[in-house]
Amino acid sequence: MGASEPVVVVNQSSGTALVPEEARRLFPGAVLVDCETEDVPARLGELVPQRPPFVAVAGGDGTQRMVAACLVETGVPLLPVPTGTLNHFARQLGIETVDDAEAAGKGSVTREVDIAEVNGEVFVNTSSLGQYPAFVRNRDDAKERAPKALATAVAAWRQLTRNHRLDVGVDGTRYHAWLVFIGNNRYGVDPGDVGERDELTAGVLDVRVLRADRRFARLRAVIALLLGRVGRSRLLVRSESAAAELAVAGDAAGRVGGVEVALDGEVLRLTSPLRYRMRPGALTVQVPEPRV
Repeated sequence: MGASEPVVVVNQSSGTALVPEEARRLFPGAVLVDCETEDVPARLGELVPQRPPFVAVAGGDGTQRMVAACLVETGVPLLPVPTGTLNHFARQLGIETVDDAEAAGKGSVTREVDIAEVNGEVFVNTSSLGQYPAFVRNRDDAKERAPKALATAVAAWRQLTRNHRLDVGVDGTRYHAWLVFIGNNRYGVDPGDVGERDELTAGVLDVRVLRADRRFARLRAVIALLLGRVGRSRLLVRSESAAAELAVAGDAAGRVGGVEVALDGEVLRLTSPLRYRMRPGALTVQVPEPRV
């Protein structure tokens, strides 16, 4: 591969997949990497040192996260192609459609944006633990047997009947909590509304704790999750910082495999304490020309 050839990563199992033929049409002459998300680091480990002009990523936020981890502080731009199940990061950069991504690939406009990290795992949008990772896991299990709407309802019902309360310390302050949310930069009122982020360059973690030590707290938390109104709940405690440490105790951390943590919609198991930090301007992205 020469220095003038871009790279296109295609995850055909992610959302409305971009087929290789379409990828080649959008980015002529590009080197195509067609693989599952978990295989991305090894493939890009061979290509990124050759300094391609950009790496386009056709997939959802989980695929974007994996590629971003390979490009942090390399100066090689990431170009999101919105073809995944969710495309919050691409839309935040003004890339609403595949045509927008094609236009960005023909230009040379780049930006440096922040990413966040927890225990060495980067994320471009959000991280959470407690109710939400369990909700995602249950919903994904149900989606194998039912339509998405029904799967969501089934997952919400399971949250009503199972206890996922956390005993968590956030920078030394202890909480009994249903949910801890950490955003890469500031989000709007509702953390479930990932379209409301103010910017990607403020250099702050948006830390929110949904308390579980109030009357009917579990029922109120699950309803808030289902309706996407967690940010308006009176159970919510919010803070901002460049770094945060979460020490998770009790059942949530005591089981083999560590703490379930959602990163950009995918659930991983990490070891407590969870050390979050911002990495300001660490990721270069390629975007369309500004609209006049």
